[in-house]
Amino acid sequence: MALKLRPARPRRRNFLRVSIPVFALPMLGLLVLIQAASLRSPLSESEAPLAIAVRYPTRGLEATTPSSTSAAATAVASVGTKIIGTSEFRLRALGVIVGCAALGLLVWLGERLFSSRAGVLAAVILMATEAGRSLLGTEFGIEPFYLLAMLMALGAIRNLSFDKRSLVRAGVAAGTAIAFVGPSATWIPVMAIAWLKRLHGLTWRSFSIAVGTTAATAVVVTLASALALGLAPLPIAVSFPSPEESLGRFAKEAVQLVPILPLVALGIWHVPKAWRSQGSPNFLWIWLVLASLSTLAFGAFAPLWIAVVMILGVASSWAVSRAPRTPLATGVAACVALGIWFGSFESATGRFDIDRWAVRETGKFLRRNLASDTVVGAPDSARGRLSYYATRTIAPASPDASGLGGLDYVVLDRRDLAGTATATDEPGPREVALAGHRLQIIAEFGTWMLARVDPA
Repeated sequence: MALKLRPARPRRRNFLRVSIPVFALPMLGLLVLIQAASLRSPLSESEAPLAIAVRYPTRGLEATTPSSTSAAATAVASVGTKIIGTSEFRLRALGVIVGCAALGLLVWLGERLFSSRAGVLAAVILMATEAGRSLLGTEFGIEPFYLLAMLMALGAIRNLSFDKRSLVRAGVAAGTAIAFVGPSATWIPVMAIAWLKRLHGLTWRSFSIAVGTTAATAVVVTLASALALGLAPLPIAVSFPSPEESLGRFAKEAVQLVPILPLVALGIWHVPKAWRSQGSPNFLWIWLVLASLSTLAFGAFAPLWIAVVMILGVASSWAVSRAPRTPLATGVAACVALGIWFGSFESATGRFDIDRWAVRETGKFLRRNLASDTVVGAPDSARGRLSYYATRTIAPASPDASGLGGLDYVVLDRRDLAGTATATDEPGPREVALAGHRLQIIAEFGTWMLARVDPA
């Protein structure tokens, strides 16, 4: 009787309950991403602005658009270069590690929304797509850090119904994301306010906490990053792709999601009856709408892609958990067949792209053989990479070789020159007359040609 009357010990509520998949998926993702060949490939044009800002933060080396990266993005990305090095693989190493940590948060968020299967399948879909791997760090950029802050904020927002202190955590994560990518991350505090409204917890006090914490964190992170780089306090200035470019990229990358559609359709067919009564579907729809608006307004790609991947992961988890064995085996076989077919189609139609290698070798040639006061021009499709590898400012030059006045040398793509050889293994002409200028070809690297403008 004394044992029965003894009061039970209260159970402690843990805010972050970590399961085995949250630990296992980042390790698997690290193995997958390290094996990717793109980690060791030369930089692409989209990677060049941040690479230049990281390598030369105080040097007036303008490649494309000035202030194309924020001070916080430059400071965070430069941490890896100071510790590891500045080669292509070492530039991307820190981003890959952070991307794998974000992969674990994606699994955890899927658990908070629906189940462990939903988070695991969303993480697998993200790793299986080329766009997802680029967001996880195979392309050097701020996307892995932004993805980590975004998922931390979304997890805190989802937890608002259980813990009011999650609003402060969401504001800190949202402010950090805004410091990284600028106004394109303002949808995150809007998401927090919309979810508070849905929970009937939106008051002037909660609104002030959400907005004030976000704004204060963004300002503090920006100022601290600028001071760490040795720069004057800079505003959050980030260049964005146009909405048309982001939507075009999304439509192009969405083809990679076709192999998972049979499993998604099977999951929709076996959707749980009580799924509408849960709060998670409403969370996903609000996330999808705000991410789409961010894409239309600022050209942000990551929020919309992650939202779509999470929705596909949830639908696939319904198929895995509720569909009978025979339809499930048929759906999995269809997904595998489509994946193999798409992979073979891409390998059959794909061409080995030597453009990155050619631009890197051209930049090294400029650095080693031309004086620092020599004026060199190049098209916008290669200016950033040439500026990084040549460690000099590259002036703009249109592909048709017009506006060459004031240039000593110009880098041209032979595919833009009429009457020259188009194959990369065939030598081009030694002299070309374009736009009233006589160009003497000095060197050729793949499809790129270095020419002397009006040689004496």
